[in-house]
Amino acid sequence: MPSRYPPKTSRRRFIKTMALGASALAGASGFRVWGAGSDPYEGKLLVTMQLDGGADVTQLCDPKVNTPGEPKINHWADMADPGEMGNILYAPVADNANFFNRFGADMVVVNGVDAQTNSHETGRLYNWTGSNAEGRPSLTALHAAASAPDQPLAYSVYGGGTSRTAGIITYNRFDDVSRLRELSRPTEAPWEPGRQQRPEEELFRAQQLTSDSVAALFQNPGLTPRQRRSLTNLEAARSGRESLARLADSLPAAGDFEQPEEFQVGEFNFWSNLKQQMQGALLVFQSGLGSSADLVLSGFDSHDQHDDIHDALYRQFADAMYFFWDYAEQLGLADRILLVVGSDFGRTNFYNDGNGKDHWPIGSYMIMEQGARWGNRVVGATDELHFARSIDPNSLKVSDDGIILTPAHIHQAVQKHLGIDSFAGSVGTALSDIEDIPLFSANKQTTI
Repeated sequence: MPSRYPPKTSRRRFIKTMALGASALAGASGFRVWGAGSDPYEGKLLVTMQLDGGADVTQLCDPKVNTPGEPKINHWADMADPGEMGNILYAPVADNANFFNRFGADMVVVNGVDAQTNSHETGRLYNWTGSNAEGRPSLTALHAAASAPDQPLAYSVYGGGTSRTAGIITYNRFDDVSRLRELSRPTEAPWEPGRQQRPEEELFRAQQLTSDSVAALFQNPGLTPRQRRSLTNLEAARSGRESLARLADSLPAAGDFEQPEEFQVGEFNFWSNLKQQMQGALLVFQSGLGSSADLVLSGFDSHDQHDDIHDALYRQFADAMYFFWDYAEQLGLADRILLVVGSDFGRTNFYNDGNGKDHWPIGSYMIMEQGARWGNRVVGATDELHFARSIDPNSLKVSDDGIILTPAHIHQAVQKHLGIDSFAGSVGTALSDIEDIPLFSANKQTTI
C-alpha cells in the first residue's frame, strides 16, 4: 500500500521532527500555544468576571427592601435603606459602599436581565455567549478572534471560565497562574529558576536542527495538505515561543505572585485565587500577547447561610477589584480595559428553610471602563419583588409595551461598542432578531 508520507521521510522521523519544536514550546506546562504574534498587541482589552453559582444582585447593585405582606427578601432591609452613589443604588452590605463610591462613575449597571433558566450550565452559557443554545463563542473568544488572532495567548481562561470558542480561535487555560513561568521559559528548570535544563549550546543545536528539518520538509513536493498545515502550525508555534520572551521578562519571581486566599463562613470553607487570576491576565496583556481573559470568583450558590456567604464573597470581590484596577494602572493598561461582571442568574426573592436562597432567573451585569463617559448609569429595571420590568429599547425607560432584557441584548451592545459585531457576522455567530439598546450612550438613563 502506498505511503501517506513523502518520499524519504518515514512517519517516525516526521513525528520526531515535529515533536522537537513542539516540546520546546509546551515544556512542563502542557499548554498548546498557537500564533506568531510578532508585534505586541496594543488595542482594546476585554475581561469578563463570572460570579459563579448565581449571585444575589439584590445584595449588590439592584437592592430590594421588604414589602409588607410578602416574604422577606433581605434581612439587611430591616435595619437600613439602600445606599446611593450618583444614579446608582446599592445594598448597604459587605464593602459595597466603598466599591460603588470608587467605581460607580466608571460603570453602567444593567438590572432586570432575564437568563430564562434556573440551570447553572445554561445560565453560564447564555450570560457569556449571548445564546442559550450551543454553538456560539464566548464574548471574550469573539473579541480575541477579531482583535488578536495571531497572538499566542490571545484568549486566556483563568479559574475555569466559560472558554466557548465555536472553533474561531483556540484558548489557553491557566488553573495555576504561577505556571506562566514554565510556559514562557520552557527550557528553564522549574525547580531552579534561571537554570537551563540543557546546556545553551545543546538547545541552540536542537533549535537549528528543527529549523533546518522544517525548511527541508517544506521543499518536499510530496507533502500532503495535512502535513503542510501541520508544518505551518509548527512554525507559528515556534514564532509564538519567541514572542513569549516578552512575557517572561515581565513575570515576577515565583514568590511574588499573588497567593490564594482561604476564609471560612460558618461551616463552609472558601478558597479563592482571584487576585492571582487577575495578575496573570494583566501580565499577559502587558506583554502584548493577548487581548481577552475570563476570570472567576466561585461560591455564590448559597442554598444555606445565604447572607453570611454573600457578605464574605462580596468583600472578596470588592478587595480583588481594587487590586485589579490598581495593578492595571501600575502596568499602564487601565485605560484600555473593558470589564464585564455577571453571573449564572440571580437568587430567589425570599429565603428558604435553611436561611438560604435558591435559583432565580433575573440577574444583573456591571460593565466598567476607566473614565467611561457612559458611566454613573443604571439601565433596565425590576419591580419591588425583583421581577424584570420591560423597557423601551430606545429611551430605556420602563414601558409596558417594551422588551425584557436578556443576555443577548447585552452581548449585542458590547459587540457594537467594541466594534466586533461585523466580525461576528463574518464568522456566522451574529445575534439575530435582537433589539439594539443604547447601552453605552451617555444621554440615556432608566427612569424607574
